[in-house]
Amino acid sequence: MHPTELPPDLQAHLIARHGRRHRFDRLDPARCALVVIDMQRIFCAEGALLEVPEARAIVPAINRMAQAMRADGGTVAWVRSAFPPSDRDWHVMFDAVMPPGFGAQIRAGLQHGQPDYAYFDGLTPAPGDFEVDKDRFSAFLPGACPLPDQLHARGIDTVLIAGTMTNVCCESSARDAMMENFRVVLLADACAARSDDEHMASLITIARSFGDVQSVGEATAHLAR
Repeated sequence: MHPTELPPDLQAHLIARHGRRHRFDRLDPARCALVVIDMQRIFCAEGALLEVPEARAIVPAINRMAQAMRADGGTVAWVRSAFPPSDRDWHVMFDAVMPPGFGAQIRAGLQHGQPDYAYFDGLTPAPGDFEVDKDRFSAFLPGACPLPDQLHARGIDTVLIAGTMTNVCCESSARDAMMENFRVVLLADACAARSDDEHMASLITIARSFGDVQSVGEATAHLAR
């Protein structure tokens, strides 16, 4: 598992600034949503095109958080990446940032009905959860995903973000969620990156400037309060 404890100097800074370690230590379940990002086979399965090995290890933590959220009357939202092959709007990403031909493989895999698009083993939305697609890294980028409008319509003002990768889609979503006026909690032990350093860098960035970083255990306790 990735390290999840923020550096002591940052923890001291947060306490000095806010008078407590966590900005959001009182979570009203009725106004909270767990947002699970990109826990699809293309990222999680062994040998998959975009494999993030650590993503397999966070499945139990995501399930625990989802169960706690449902039990307390909160919302669980599942977000999957989907990039139709005919969509040329993001050609810089697929044709320039990615290696030649690689973008086409990703587009082919991340379509409805394809095995790579499916949720990874052990992750299944429950009745009452909802599911959306996004076509950019961030689930909160305007125009990229219907998630923000659906959450606002439900009266939700706080999002707990889990999934993969910590430093790409999870961090991008966390940043944009704060910009869209949501309170953001990044779940340190329910996110995965390709290295400990990348994971920790995102935790530090979110904790310092965009929201809060909590473990699943801490977030569950804060829901109970």
